[in-house]
Amino acid sequence: MMSFDDLMEGGDSSGESGDFEEEAAPDPVWPRAKIAISQRVFGRGFVAPGGADTAVEMVKSLGLDPVQSVLDLTMGAGGFSAALASRYGVWITGYERNPALFDQAAVELPAIKSGDQVRANFYDPETVELPRKKFDVVLFVDEMHRIQDRVGMIEKIHQSMKDWGQFLLGDYVIPDDSPPSKRLEAWLQSRGEPVTLWTRSQYETALSNQGFDVRVIRDVSQNQVELIRRDFAEFFAALNADRQVTETRVGREALMSLAEDWSRLASLLQAGELQLMRFVSMKPEES
Repeated sequence: MMSFDDLMEGGDSSGESGDFEEEAAPDPVWPRAKIAISQRVFGRGFVAPGGADTAVEMVKSLGLDPVQSVLDLTMGAGGFSAALASRYGVWITGYERNPALFDQAAVELPAIKSGDQVRANFYDPETVELPRKKFDVVLFVDEMHRIQDRVGMIEKIHQSMKDWGQFLLGDYVIPDDSPPSKRLEAWLQSRGEPVTLWTRSQYETALSNQGFDVRVIRDVSQNQVELIRRDFAEFFAALNADRQVTETRVGREALMSLAEDWSRLASLLQAGELQLMRFVSMKPEES
């Protein structure tokens, strides 16, 4: 991946003038400038690589249709859920645990195509009570490592699903039980909150123990590396058009921090020290 200094030689993006002003009390994980930069790099409503096309492709095997009830427990700034609503005509119940991202979703969803088909809710995963047997599809994309009681969260998800419902779970995992490398340890410490990583087999066991039938397991690590490189390359190619970023100290620092963070993650994935796995499970009919 190109270095930050190399890329600074070269998107056209929208944003509020206050995006890159100093915050008195920024969110420890998602300060306002990081949210603004992420959306410039990844697309409006998105704070991770891939954009709408990747969101649609990720759920392709689930066969979404407008009659299904969908729960997205990692709504973020709303782009992922809105992309699915637009493509498949579904109405989505969205939940977000980070207050800064939840507030941003409230701003973005009214302006995104089909954003009005996403019902946004703020929640605490450790204490939330989900409605029982309500959802045909549940999504928890690449954020489970931030949840402390993962077994409890998977149990709540299982209880919230209808019989024959589908659960798409994605997360970063470690290849085995070996102690993390120094590079991986540094990445973990940079998350801004306590996080832990499971292995693939730990997720398989937790899902099976809860009664899920695990149908598909995919390693999408290298695809994620390619998406990171693509999105940053496209953004930096037009960076000089975005004066809010290049001519403010807060903007430049936020961009450097984000680029370094995703570059570090790409390096870990490329080296196999970290993996991004996606699990598709079904909830069999309960007797």
